[in-house]
Amino acid sequence: MRWWVALVAPVWLALALCAAWEPVMWDGWDHAAWYEDHALSVDEIVELLDQNYRYANPRLGQTFTRVLYSPGPVHVIATPLLGLAVIYLLVALVLGRWPSVRRADDAQLALLVAAALFACAPQIGPLLVYRPYVGNYTFGLVLNLLWLVPYRFHAGAPAGPRWWLVPPMLALGGLAGFCNEHTGVAFLALGAAGIVAQPRAVRAWAIAGVVGLALGYWLLLGAPGQDVRYGGLAKEAGLAGRVLDRGLGGNLGILGLFVLYLLPALPLAAAGAWGRAQLPRGLGRVLVALAAAGAACTLILLASPKIGPRLYFAGMALCTAALAGWAHARATGRVRTALTVLAGAVVAFVLVRLVATYHAVADAGVARHELVRRAPRHSVVVVPSLGAGASRYFIGDELEREPTRWVGYGYDLSIRLAP
Repeated sequence: MRWWVALVAPVWLALALCAAWEPVMWDGWDHAAWYEDHALSVDEIVELLDQNYRYANPRLGQTFTRVLYSPGPVHVIATPLLGLAVIYLLVALVLGRWPSVRRADDAQLALLVAAALFACAPQIGPLLVYRPYVGNYTFGLVLNLLWLVPYRFHAGAPAGPRWWLVPPMLALGGLAGFCNEHTGVAFLALGAAGIVAQPRAVRAWAIAGVVGLALGYWLLLGAPGQDVRYGGLAKEAGLAGRVLDRGLGGNLGILGLFVLYLLPALPLAAAGAWGRAQLPRGLGRVLVALAAAGAACTLILLASPKIGPRLYFAGMALCTAALAGWAHARATGRVRTALTVLAGAVVAFVLVRLVATYHAVADAGVARHELVRRAPRHSVVVVPSLGAGASRYFIGDELEREPTRWVGYGYDLSIRLAP
């Protein structure tokens, strides 16, 4: 139990502090401004879902992002839990069961998974704290991992028919499929692999889950809002056209970044290769499937109209979990101890950097928001610099790149950076 506390408590505390200090910036201005004229309610959420589907970003996470900007502690409570959920669910996928709080070995695997993800995922800070990324990518990944867990458990130890799971899996699949354009195919393949792994024990809930995910994914790709996003960029060329237009160098660059981001996980690969312990039965196939799905998430990016480090998050999560599972199962003795110490140092370093970064921008962020809220409509507001540049831990000050920014909806004014 104490090993889990030693991991979970610092991660939760650090992410909660960062969420409390996160300033309003970039896409967050539109979300924050919405609350100047609206109050969150079920009717408003339904209307937001409809408006986003028809005229904006149709992902489910876009509406969830609006919820994260609601006044009160929602962001501080929900965001750290989502970060911890990613780690917990990845560990469950590796183990083929729910991690036990009484097993130090499970906590050690969770530490390796967390360290590998923290070290490899680009823009790890924004993906764990910045609300538009948390809503559109971290929240979506959590739903997909949660959907996948029953398939992993079933592949390892077939359960009974469980007819009561059919409606929940159909609904969860639909929600998960409606989250991200570049992850749907990979998770569909993983779900199908979970079914094929037990051909004599195919369950109705498993079929329903795959149908739900496929339906949600189809609705996302065909949403009218896709014609509007990024000025209709998604409809300017077909899938093959985007790959050809980018050229060999551009496509290799996308794949090369994936390999580059994975380099910090080399100690895990080396420890797994050096270790002599035998993998538990069936684990090797599971780890290969997770890694292949992570690579598939990156391959699909070749057809994406927009490319950014944030889009590698799901692929990194699956691949780093596979590498952590490989090292954890194979390494013993001093190698296992060295890995644990190294992983603890990595997690501690990232958490310290996150807390220091968001603490440094907190006061300027509050000052900015107050100046904007008090300014007359259609005016120009001069605000202080946040004092932190773009990095793995912080998305950066948009006014350092765009000296003047128009903020609409409830504010209707321009923001400029003070000299």
